[in-house]
Amino acid sequence: MKTTKLITFLFSVLPVFSACDDDDNNGLPDNNSPDTYGIAYVETTEIPSTVYNAIISILNANDNIGIVAEVNHSENASNAGLTLDFTRTIFFGNPALGTPLMQDNIQAGLDLPQRITVYVDEDGDTVVAYNSVDYVVNRHNLGDVTTTETIANALANIVNSATGEDVILNPVDTDDPAGIITVNSPNDFDTTYDQILNTLNSIDPITVMAELDHQANAVGVDMVLMPAKLIIFGNPILGTPLMQDSRTAALDLPQKMLVYEDANGDVKIIYNDPYEMADRHGIDANAGNLELISNALQNIAASGAAE
Repeated sequence: MKTTKLITFLFSVLPVFSACDDDDNNGLPDNNSPDTYGIAYVETTEIPSTVYNAIISILNANDNIGIVAEVNHSENASNAGLTLDFTRTIFFGNPALGTPLMQDNIQAGLDLPQRITVYVDEDGDTVVAYNSVDYVVNRHNLGDVTTTETIANALANIVNSATGEDVILNPVDTDDPAGIITVNSPNDFDTTYDQILNTLNSIDPITVMAELDHQANAVGVDMVLMPAKLIIFGNPILGTPLMQDSRTAALDLPQKMLVYEDANGDVKIIYNDPYEMADRHGIDANAGNLELISNALQNIAASGAAE
């Protein structure tokens, strides 16, 4: 039986640490340094579990920080009869900082809450990575949102505090398409969302990791937002091969689907195009059953729009 979580969360502003936008990778061999565009990362020789636990401790040490979900990709792979070296992702966020992004473009809710992935690369080094704020701003064509710098500094601070290393920023590909698929729903917001959730819960290989009510979280920090809910879900049988081919794919897995209502009252369903995601992470087009994943996501979204 599957369980789901509807979580509200807070994340305080942390002291500022600078990020390095260069090729310095802290003295480690750079043969396998991640080249995925739009990510921030560090490499360290520290044990991955030590780094991961340090990040958890940093988040838990602050009463305003709530962890939305922890995903152990390696364990999920093992449960599916597959093998994946240490790969774990932490989801967390702050409505006070994130809501202004969604007020500018509600589709930014597809990339919130924030997440940090810790994994071991081919050299045996530990890599800590996250999607940069520049990537989110570029992807969703955000304007001059006042909280973006604070978010960027806070994320860099967490990683710096956990590893002692300065964050390296990979450039954003401004020519790359957003890679977001949109489905219009003739149903009202609640019906659309509930039908998608019911579909996910009816598919045995799929687990719903978390549900996030962005509108409720905004209200909790005295802000206004149109109805928007995010579902985080995954199927390790399909997702693990993507991460086996490119470990940074863990930043975009599990899958996410955002249901929102726009200013005109129209209800929309959006999710990441798996082909564009694979291209971003340098995944071989034949490595991860992309057609099967694409068809599954299409069917799940279509279930929300079914009358």
